[in-house]
Amino acid sequence: MNNNGKIRVIIADRDMLYLQKLKICLERKGDMVVVGMADNGQTAFAMIEEARPDVVLLDAILGEKDGVWVLENIKSKHLDCVSIMISAIDSDSVVRRAITSGADYYMAKPIQGELLLERIHQLTEQNASYPKVHRNMPPLTEQTQFEYGQVSFLEAEVSSILSRMGIPASIKGYHFIRKAVMMVVEDREAIVGITKGLYPDIAKIYHTTASKVERAIRHAIESAWKKNGRQIYFELSGYWMMEKPTNGQFIAIVAEHFRIENGKRQQNETLEHYGQKVLAYL
Repeated sequence: MNNNGKIRVIIADRDMLYLQKLKICLERKGDMVVVGMADNGQTAFAMIEEARPDVVLLDAILGEKDGVWVLENIKSKHLDCVSIMISAIDSDSVVRRAITSGADYYMAKPIQGELLLERIHQLTEQNASYPKVHRNMPPLTEQTQFEYGQVSFLEAEVSSILSRMGIPASIKGYHFIRKAVMMVVEDREAIVGITKGLYPDIAKIYHTTASKVERAIRHAIESAWKKNGRQIYFELSGYWMMEKPTNGQFIAIVAEHFRIENGKRQQNETLEHYGQKVLAYL
């Protein structure tokens, strides 16, 4: 953000009239400022490198280089900004390509101005407050977990995911989901008997009933699906779901994501340890 605390935005679209309208929409409340507009990918990326904005809004189809090219270059250059693709193309393949190329969010035209402003604020706040789940996450084991104070790394990372999805910590479902994911990461079989095992176990911890746990989790997922949930779920699972997942599907996907990340981390640590031994021998 600039010295005035405004969110700095660069926008890219082939339609210059649309860019002007978008600029007016973004700046009308006084908390955002458009620092660059471009109708082609190369110019847009040059602006991004020079201005280092907080947010980039871009269409999939641009002159010369397309929006995906811009996203890939932002990602390869490790530029720290929120990237939102806005396009009339709303196919699963385009959405998937945008997300894998580095987009933080995808919106289909026509868009609602208020919704866009809300998403920008949500994503910029999350970008500043929470590290992305794939960044330097230490290994998790079933016996021990790295801790910051009283909060384990796994708990912090699950909390980050739920917050990014738009599930507020003020609702019970948030805490029930977090506990369920942590339990399934520790024991994959826990998800198999979700109604007879997982729900009752969580209910005992929070002094409630299994049916209330089930309803609260379902309500939290419904809430997430109206916000960022679908997008983040896609990032974790690799496939786009129009309908919200069941409680079991949701918990399983989030837990499996962390199990995979943990496996990769442990493998990298093993290779690094082996490499150090070889160097010491030489």
